[in-house]
Amino acid sequence: AYTCVEQLAGIFENRRQYSRAAEYWRRAIEEFGKNDNRQRRLDQIVDNWGRFEPTDSQASGTGATVQYRFRNGDRVQFTAEQIDIAKLLDDIKAYLKSNPKQLDWQQINIEQLGHRLLRENQQKYISRKVASWSQELKPRGNHVDDRITVSTPLENGGAYWLTAKMADGNTSHMVLWLDDMILVQKSGSEQGIFYLADAETGTPVSD
Repeated sequence: AYTCVEQLAGIFENRRQYSRAAEYWRRAIEEFGKNDNRQRRLDQIVDNWGRFEPTDSQASGTGATVQYRFRNGDRVQFTAEQIDIAKLLDDIKAYLKSNPKQLDWQQINIEQLGHRLLRENQQKYISRKVASWSQELKPRGNHVDDRITVSTPLENGGAYWLTAKMADGNTSHMVLWLDDMILVQKSGSEQGIFYLADAETGTPVSD
């Protein structure tokens, strides 16, 4: 059962009064002892922390941007590694040609690439590091989250594995797709229309 001190800490968290909440979590640890939950809740408030926000694919050639949410930390280090899309697609085609009795959707779902790289140790799809840069941060007071737009040096089309390492804090990852071309489909009553265009300008791709 939660103690009254822990209940007060939770109330201040819900009210976004994080400094007061941290005081009560420290008091709970001091008076009732440290356990995983009390320490985790305190660490969530006071530790340096950051993560990438979800983002859609972007057009190549313009300098990609990503959103980064953080609290407490004052510096973050970014790296970008090229993902070998050709190898990924070759493996997917080889898996389909093997004619498995039951399809494993994890093997063919490209949208789950980030999960596979992070959880299944499939680093074979990382080809090389292409960029590394750092950024100073100005955290808000009282352990409140802030969000910034990060300009990256990435312009060439492809997929990239981005890593953000918060100084004295956690590490966050994401997959960023930059598109050279886009394929637009419009359904008709008897047939569909496909339009292949430059992702940045929208002009049709020749031939």
